[in-house]
Amino acid sequence: MGRVKVYHYSRCATCRRSINMLRKENHDLELRDIFKDRLSRDEIRMILAKAGLSARDLVRRRSRAYREILEGAYSDDEIIDMLCRDPSLIERPIIIMDEKVLVRPRLE
Repeated sequence: MGRVKVYHYSRCATCRRSINMLRKENHDLELRDIFKDRLSRDEIRMILAKAGLSARDLVRRRSRAYREILEGAYSDDEIIDMLCRDPSLIERPIIIMDEKVLVRPRLE
């Protein structure tokens, strides 16, 4: 099995469950806490391109700003800038496995 990258938040229960599930399956994990080591614009663009998502799709639905961002007339670049500045807006975890990108997957 190849190395699996996991972009997560260490205090997020969903992230911890996903990481534990991947460990049980003996995946070689590369973990990155996006609050301690924030994603760059280029990294977010790469994730969006590989996942076939728009910037709006990466906005965390539970964030307080979710509705404002979705209803606002923000461009993808503006949303990406918001995601870079405030990692709490990013839907998580983001798992990159075999060139596939999964955003908040159900692994159970």
